[in-house]
Amino acid sequence: MPDQPLDFLSPDAAAAAAAADTAARDTATIDRRAHGAADSDDSGLLAAADREHLEREIAAIERASAALRRAEPELESWVDSPPATLRKPRPVWLLIGVLWLSTALVTLGAAFAISVLVG
Repeated sequence: MPDQPLDFLSPDAAAAAAAADTAARDTATIDRRAHGAADSDDSGLLAAADREHLEREIAAIERASAALRRAEPELESWVDSPPATLRKPRPVWLLIGVLWLSTALVTLGAAFAISVLVG
């Protein structure tokens, strides 16, 4: 990610963006190291590199999520969610009545159109 001025962001959002940029660079570095370790024939080094890679990625995710929590605390779903407002559902019989009425109107319209065309 190219360096961009973060003047338009709030300080918390700038911190989150910087943390995400750092995490992306860490991931790219880890990927390069992991591919370099894959070239060796020693499976012990490969397992250690995979373990380190996994630990670093988990740490990067934790840093990014902490920065996001600091920058945007209202995104957490468990923080004081507004109470769900339940609308009174419309009665089913009303829907059925509207369907029957529209069917009857369409049928009458079709019968009228046929009678006009035929006779």
